[in-house]
Amino acid sequence: RGQAAPPIGNGHQPANLALSLEYEKNHQQNCHAPGDLPTRSRHLTLPIIPLIFFPMTVLWIDLLSEMGGAQHSLYEVCTTLHQKGVDVVAAVPYGPLYERLKSAGIKVFPVSAVRARKHGWGFFVTAAKLMRAPGTVLQIIRAVKPDIVHTNSLPAFLAASRTQTAIPVIWHVRDMRLPELIAREAAKKAARIIAVSEAVDEYLVDILSPRILGRIRVIRNGIDASRFAVTDKATARTRVGLPPSAPVIGMIAHLVPWKRHDAFIEAAAAIHRQRPDAHFVVAGRDLFHEHSRLSSELKEQVAQAGLTPCFHWIRDLDSSEEILPAFDVLLHPALREPFGRVLCEAMAAGVPIVAAESGGSASLITQHVSGILVRDGDSQQMAEQALALLANPARAAELAAAGRSLVQAQYTTSRVCEQLEKEYRALLTSLTVHDDDE
Repeated sequence: RGQAAPPIGNGHQPANLALSLEYEKNHQQNCHAPGDLPTRSRHLTLPIIPLIFFPMTVLWIDLLSEMGGAQHSLYEVCTTLHQKGVDVVAAVPYGPLYERLKSAGIKVFPVSAVRARKHGWGFFVTAAKLMRAPGTVLQIIRAVKPDIVHTNSLPAFLAASRTQTAIPVIWHVRDMRLPELIAREAAKKAARIIAVSEAVDEYLVDILSPRILGRIRVIRNGIDASRFAVTDKATARTRVGLPPSAPVIGMIAHLVPWKRHDAFIEAAAAIHRQRPDAHFVVAGRDLFHEHSRLSSELKEQVAQAGLTPCFHWIRDLDSSEEILPAFDVLLHPALREPFGRVLCEAMAAGVPIVAAESGGSASLITQHVSGILVRDGDSQQMAEQALALLANPARAAELAAAGRSLVQAQYTTSRVCEQLEKEYRALLTSLTVHDDDE
């Protein structure tokens, strides 16, 4: 319309038309004509509307208390937005995430933890908790009076969207294993849907109504790359009790079946037959104490393969930067990985990667440039690729350097926050113009 929208809320600054035009130009690079639904982004081309700039409050909500990859991302994004001047408030359960956010100077409200379970009695427990959650969230919304509510998972979105307020709610999708009927209905209430990778974007195309697709934005996940300075291998290994000079092949993943720890053990056995001096590390734990049987089965698999003397389980790992510098190669056999945060972390730490050619891993890694991709995560092929990298340190270093450069250029938390802030302002501007039209 060529004019700034009326102010929203508390005395706002004038629009910056130049930045609006820049945003629209960048945004339309991924846009397509109405009705055109390619496999990747399908954002509608909109008229250029100047973005309005004003003090903005964003309420982030997560219903998990433990620190998984999604919670690490939430923490880094919230603290970076806070540093950029956005008024960030969080609603999370008591636990590590709550304490970290509070220590970073972010105002935090407690909510009850809800761990989504899709089967058996756990499904009914989850449903009961979700029925109570909107009441608590509504009280927090009334206290905070945010401009936007940003939810970090489907359960968090369900809780926020059922408060029946006029505040726009964003759903950040970090999952490729959603209950489809629930997700399809929930998406109708989302003001925006953020996909953390092209793989998640394509997954959402498959399960959501075509009328919803124009609300999806791909904002690739990012990390604080400064935490992963390349350090001396021997020092890192001494810290966690690994041999200082032996080849070390590692995997970092919480204990859930789809991460395919069994495939890693199969690959380890194949590597060990040719490199009996190699050691193997699995770092991660059963985050929600749901997979004790899987843990026992994996230990038995290690024993049967004769790997026990050279196999290391690291359960109490606070952060991956403690262990990654100890690796010569990271293996990541997970299929349908939504993004692959640990891959970014390995790249930032200068560790070459062999990963399954699937999901977010395939979106993140350029084959033979920033890592090695193996079709279907075949364990024997992954072993062969790892052995090739151990035999060719120069090639391994080349991949590691390219990966590190890629993360520093494209996958930083700062870059994520720049895109989110522009999306926030574009969303609020569009809503204001819509209200003005009415």
